[in-house]
Amino acid sequence: MTAFFIFCILSVFRSKQYTMSTLFKRFRENSAKSGPAWIQAAVTLGGGTLVSALYLGVIGGLSFLWLLPLSMITGVIMLMALSHLTLSQSNEEDRPFRLVIKHIGSGLAWSWLIATMLANIVFCASQFALATDAIQGNLGRSNWNPFLICFILACLVLYLVSLYAKGGKAYLRIQNVIKFLVATIVISFMVVVVILIAQGDLNFIGILEGFVPKFKMLFQPANEFQLLLNETSVATDYWTNHIVSNQRNVIIGAFGTAVGINMTFLLPYTYYRKKWKKGERSLARFDLIIGLLIPFILTASCLVMASASQFHANKDGRVSETAYLEVLEKKQNYDKTNQLSPNAATIKRDQMFAKMLAKRSSHDLAESLRPLLGKWSQLIFGIGILAMAISTMMVHMIINGYALSESIGKPGNHKWFIFGAVLPALSGALSPIIWQGSVKAAIVIPASVIATTLLPIAYLAFFLLMNSKNIEGVSDIRKRRWINFALIFALAISYFAACWALIGKLSETNAYQNYFGIFGLVLLAALSIIGIMGFYKKQKVT
Repeated sequence: MTAFFIFCILSVFRSKQYTMSTLFKRFRENSAKSGPAWIQAAVTLGGGTLVSALYLGVIGGLSFLWLLPLSMITGVIMLMALSHLTLSQSNEEDRPFRLVIKHIGSGLAWSWLIATMLANIVFCASQFALATDAIQGNLGRSNWNPFLICFILACLVLYLVSLYAKGGKAYLRIQNVIKFLVATIVISFMVVVVILIAQGDLNFIGILEGFVPKFKMLFQPANEFQLLLNETSVATDYWTNHIVSNQRNVIIGAFGTAVGINMTFLLPYTYYRKKWKKGERSLARFDLIIGLLIPFILTASCLVMASASQFHANKDGRVSETAYLEVLEKKQNYDKTNQLSPNAATIKRDQMFAKMLAKRSSHDLAESLRPLLGKWSQLIFGIGILAMAISTMMVHMIINGYALSESIGKPGNHKWFIFGAVLPALSGALSPIIWQGSVKAAIVIPASVIATTLLPIAYLAFFLLMNSKNIEGVSDIRKRRWINFALIFALAISYFAACWALIGKLSETNAYQNYFGIFGLVLLAALSIIGIMGFYKKQKVT
């Protein structure tokens, strides 16, 4: 209904001659043709979004509801630019990757491709870990061997990917599977929020206020935490800094999971598979709205609301003892390092904040909703989480197949596509080893920094291409100032997020994170300068 309402507004804005029946017919026809954006939604509605949205609700409550829609709107603006570039070329050899090489430089193009493959291989393993957790925890199969679960999942997803690679009817079937999985995710979490609102656990006015951007909240604790901090009679600097630091990490994570760098690489190839041309450019914009923007906003917002209602600044909220002790131990180590001697009031205060700020898993959230959903709480969340994981695994493998085949100049070649798809599956099969303890941290830190750093580089490439005088189909874009304004807005937000994340790592106690922060800032600046200089040089030559 929301999608139809937005479609009506956009259509009437373009022409006043549409009747309601005509609008409904066009909406139905476009919905049937849509597909590429649903594949994008399948990768963004994964474990990263789940974790980011859940903890965003824990640490920020409803006050950060505006953040995820803003991050997705930013991404969709750039994806619309990418779709316009892709569908404006008469020669299929002029794929975006080749356009970047030709009109900007090979440095940005290969950085884009390499970062895409790295993100796919590393983070696909996290989706296997998420699916294993859902099967063992939410769906009650705790006695199943994690290696067996991951092996079965790898075989299942590779089979689905092989159907996708064959094209034809198989391609349509896999596309419908993805649509079903995304719809399952959205409906599962919407049901939870509807029940919470009906039970009075969520304030409707508070929800509406949460969608109003409050940028000052990026740099201070949420109001509920601030009230608790003001009530305490002992020093609160540690917990204030802890909350603000964690907010930054969660916000950056939420921004990065909305539209990741690997998603930007995928979109053009899904258009080629659908054989879309210039005539489908408006359909592509519709597809991004109905298949990506709306499902993401609905799902992510529902996750934030459900988490906020149960855990935000809640002294009695459910939390695992391990997560609680982990937060409390960090505070105790801080006291020892600074030779502080906590009194009874300080200890009680620390225990209260450690309980409220401990990270919650999907199992914790499902258990907290048992009074509302009864025996179905774990099942509803388990299905939604498993759907998230499977759909994201599948698309990670598809993206890697395209990236590897493109790297050798044979985009979509069946042999190289499957070989590329197998690489993330192998990392997923080893996720019980990879995603644990220090090994997990060692892999995630560099991958996260590189992916965060290079996302604005990909956005910069799209912006420059949209303003090139030598690329087919973009000559009118430079005359439409509002389009460039939107692109600059999205580009500025991506640079702010990347720089904020990297500067934040400079203040971490972990020396490796400091080094990665410095490396990321230098790499971001260097690639930006190289890209802009290369663009202007090629503009003058041609």
